[in-house]
Amino acid sequence: MLKKIAAFFLAIFCMTCSLGLEAYALTPPTLAAKGAIVGEMTTGEIVFEQNPDERLYPASTTKIMTAILALEYGNLNDTVTVSGNAVKLLENSGSSVMLKEGEQMNMLNMITYLLVASGNDAANALAEHISGSIPAFVELMNNKAKELGCTNTNFVNAHGLHDENHYTTARDLLKISQYAMTNGTFAEIVKIDKTVLPATNMHGEQTISTTNHLISLWRSRDYYYEGAIGIKTGSTTPAGLCLVSGIQSGDLTYVTVVLGATKAEDGTMGSMTETIKLLDYVKSGFQIQSMVTGTDPVTEAPVALGKDVDTVVLVPENGYTALLPVDFKQSDVTCEVQINEEIKAPIAKGDVLGSATYSYNGREYITLNLVANDDVQRSTWLFIIDAILGIFSGTFFKIIAVLLLLAVVAIFLLGFFGRRKRRRRGGNYRSSYSGSRSRSRTNRSR
Repeated sequence: MLKKIAAFFLAIFCMTCSLGLEAYALTPPTLAAKGAIVGEMTTGEIVFEQNPDERLYPASTTKIMTAILALEYGNLNDTVTVSGNAVKLLENSGSSVMLKEGEQMNMLNMITYLLVASGNDAANALAEHISGSIPAFVELMNNKAKELGCTNTNFVNAHGLHDENHYTTARDLLKISQYAMTNGTFAEIVKIDKTVLPATNMHGEQTISTTNHLISLWRSRDYYYEGAIGIKTGSTTPAGLCLVSGIQSGDLTYVTVVLGATKAEDGTMGSMTETIKLLDYVKSGFQIQSMVTGTDPVTEAPVALGKDVDTVVLVPENGYTALLPVDFKQSDVTCEVQINEEIKAPIAKGDVLGSATYSYNGREYITLNLVANDDVQRSTWLFIIDAILGIFSGTFFKIIAVLLLLAVVAIFLLGFFGRRKRRRRGGNYRSSYSGSRSRSRTNRSR
């Protein structure tokens, strides 16, 4: 009786495990956004894409590039003075302006205001401080974008307010953001939810708070996401709601980009909700796993001149690991094999004899050399026979054979024409002899 009960519960347990595994199959989310992408910084892997190369408006995520250049070309101890031009350019934009003409602020505080509270006036002030003018700074922005490999990005201002010619893509913005996150100062600033800016010559101390609800309980508890690492929000009517964010998962750092999300009638912010879907997707959905093991046989290659063997087993020259879904199965990996045209013994273990290209889920990952798994000795007799055949099939032998053939043909032709000539001479002699005899008979008859 006890055995039957134990068997019953074991069966239930197995069914539960099976259902759990099935339910855990990793399914990429579908986002209500115009473009999105997720990249992992350590491996460089892209783990999610949705219209990643469509040109879209970045809104204030533009300020990521502005901050990069301010950090790289400026000095954090510099004093930035706000010009009248920096403020007046924003008068008709509908943007809130905190800074005043003539106000002076420490560079680090100005960048903090730029990234945390998304100050458009800070963007202009930093641009003029770094390059002398906003157009010169914009040129610097575009040059940096090209340097980072951005092929569908064009900036016309430092803050991201709408302009038809101011655009990027989710893929390009990911490149810019991942680069920015390698700067320790930038990475620390974008995690700030609330901070106090010191007094300036025109303002007392001011408290600023982030526009990114994922990292702030102060603004809203609806979107707070434990472990989120920033990075920057953006919003204009043409651009929709945009958000660059990310999460640390063990040794892996993911950066997410969502562009062109919408705000629902109930006020739900699509940039936040769609980013949360991505963070959930990557947080426990991927891990670095072995895709290829260096000892796994891939194929057998035919070998000529081998002693007692006519094939050799090929294995990858090395193994390969990649960032893969947790439900990854090595049996789902496909490989396309290329083997060298002619393989002859002797072969040493480790000799490169071909290559294999490995793909998973429709994506090509890597091409590895295929090497001999064992030594293959050469057969002396087969080698001698092959050498002889090689002589007969070699170019030198072919030339000799052609010359001999030509000589034979020449001898034949010489003999043929020589016989014909002799026949002609013989015929002429007989004809002359017959004529003489006839004349002699005639003379006798007379």
